Amino acid sequence: MNVTNLEMTQATIEIFGGFICLMLTVIITMTGYKRSSWKLLRWMFFTISIIFLSEACGYTFTGNAGRTAAVMNCISNFGVFFLNLVLVDLSMHYFYQLLQEKGAVPDRIFLNIVRIGIAISGVILLSNLFTNWMYYFDESNNYHRNTGWYIYAAINLICILVCSVMCIRYRKAVKKTTFVSLLVYTFTPLLAIILQAFFYGISITNIGIFITLILMLLAYLKEWSRIREGEEKKRKLLDIVVLFTIMAISMSASVVSCIVSINRISDKNSQSNSMLIAHMINDSIENRFLKPVIVSETMSNDYSLKQYMKKSGGSSPEAVEKEVASYLDSIRAGFGYQMVYAVCDASKAYYSCNGISKFVDPENDEHDIWYRTFLEEGKHYDLEVDTDEANHWELSVFVNTEITDENANFLGVCGIGVEMKDLQRFLKQYEEKYNVKINLIDKTGLIQVDSDAARIERDYLDHSYLQNVASDEFYYVEGVESSRMTKYMEDLDWYLVVEDCHPDKINVLELVTASIIIFMIGLMMMGIVFAVIFIRERKASKELEEKKKISITDDMTGLFNRRAFEEDCAKILESDVVSEITMIMMDVNELKHINDTYGHMSGDELIIGAAKCILTSMGEYGKVYRTGGDEFVALLECTKDQLNDMMQTFEHLTAGWKGTHQCRLSISKGIVVCKEHGELTFDEMKELADRLMYEDKDEYYRRTGKARRKM
Repeated sequence: MNVTNLEMTQATIEIFGGFICLMLTVIITMTGYKRSSWKLLRWMFFTISIIFLSEACGYTFTGNAGRTAAVMNCISNFGVFFLNLVLVDLSMHYFYQLLQEKGAVPDRIFLNIVRIGIAISGVILLSNLFTNWMYYFDESNNYHRNTGWYIYAAINLICILVCSVMCIRYRKAVKKTTFVSLLVYTFTPLLAIILQAFFYGISITNIGIFITLILMLLAYLKEWSRIREGEEKKRKLLDIVVLFTIMAISMSASVVSCIVSINRISDKNSQSNSMLIAHMINDSIENRFLKPVIVSETMSNDYSLKQYMKKSGGSSPEAVEKEVASYLDSIRAGFGYQMVYAVCDASKAYYSCNGISKFVDPENDEHDIWYRTFLEEGKHYDLEVDTDEANHWELSVFVNTEITDENANFLGVCGIGVEMKDLQRFLKQYEEKYNVKINLIDKTGLIQVDSDAARIERDYLDHSYLQNVASDEFYYVEGVESSRMTKYMEDLDWYLVVEDCHPDKINVLELVTASIIIFMIGLMMMGIVFAVIFIRERKASKELEEKKKISITDDMTGLFNRRAFEEDCAKILESDVVSEITMIMMDVNELKHINDTYGHMSGDELIIGAAKCILTSMGEYGKVYRTGGDEFVALLECTKDQLNDMMQTFEHLTAGWKGTHQCRLSISKGIVVCKEHGELTFDEMKELADRLMYEDKDEYYRRTGKARRKM
């Protein structure tokens, strides 16, 4: 198979994108964040990374002969389509879970519609293993769509639209930044699938999904950072090491991919490269002759020149000599041609920029045979190689064009002379640049244009195959030491022959050695910069972090203090994530009695014991604060089931606690799940939690019959 630059570029981008997505998957996992939507986002990045690598694998094996290549091509393409269904399912669940975490209650009908669509697409994909209804591979192991692909794509479009509709319906549950990122995520692959349905051979869907996934991640992090600021710093060094390692792997994979692709093009695409060069030469030659042909055509249709030809034939040719010479000289000056001429058929006067040069005699003068040949062939215009008598006998290519009156009566011939040496310089540039040999020949194989003047109209090329040559494409003939490409140039009535002299194969290692050395140096410098930045940042921020930690940490228990509680409450209000919080206010029972009866050492033991029980049971789901003497608060992010399990653990720990001075511990609590009290402000929710805690404390003293002592 001939590998195109587009395919090589796509494969390189997809390998790089795959490693970047794997890198982000690792980093997301390392954060340790336990929210369900965060985990789903991680799986989405992992899935798209495998899709990228599978598609790159498909490009590697497509078009290669052999059983192994065919099997790998089949597996990689099946994997891409299957994982696309997995990604659609993950996307729907991510949308659904994110909206739930924001306090919305999405209708499950959206989930069910997507599940049905995925099931139908899955059946189509599986049936393709036996019917080739969706896609197939030809004898050359090249991929082709079939009818089922459009049904598969349409179902995926419906599933994506369902995600969009659900996102729009519950848009008020999320912040605008998050909403826009979700909407863009659905719109981009939607547009890409539609484009791919009409433009075969491009692959932009996965790239679009990758870009919009990055936008979703940034929107997620922007909101999350406001309530997670300062956490997970112990992983900073590991994060940087992993980031650097995966970046190095990604960059290396991209370089290797480029080298392999260049090798493949060098080894397998010599015909494709030769044809590309031949097409460039063909286009350049056509453009080279386009201007003189147009100028000559314009002259033949000029009213003034027609009138001059009529007068030259009707009276003395000398009567219009000055007018015709002036006209031709204006053409020469305007377009830069050395030879511009016109011949009157009636008088046989040959006009040039200097006046009448001669009177043509096609019957007796061998230099005028061209005129008789032109009349006999009856063409509107043709090209003739001849010496230019008026220009020091320079070899030239003449563009001869007939002049007719309004009744199509023949009046004469006009034309342009293009110096052969200009054409030879032009051909020589291409021959030296691409190591080819270029000829223009007529139907008999006689050379009309060649960079070697000695061969023009003297030597012949093999013309036995010219009957197979068309005007729409080059005819390729592979030789022992060279290959020949021939194309009929209809406008010139000549054949273009480009002979590829097979230059030495590209030494890829020599070509990229400098780039690899620069890449390795850059990689080392990047590592040094990473290390220096980390060390300096670590050193500069260590004292500040310690001071910050001391200022927000309770000395006795090691929990966060009131200052930290107030700062985090402000952040929660600022980020508008109140509905995600579960607030628990707690107070140690009988602390006043213990302090008065057994001393403050026993009271401190109770406070420390309470802190350990609270932190052990609740610390996994958020932050725990000591806001006063025996007062504690927990700000958590958890589901209802997690809350129930957490409180069971809390009760078990407090019931089984024993200290050195005290053998029992009792803690009153007030629990407020904020999304169940959307009508209240955050301050009112704090007051509610405080009130519930004191009600629980009153119940404790009522139940135990003990007298309550106030601090």
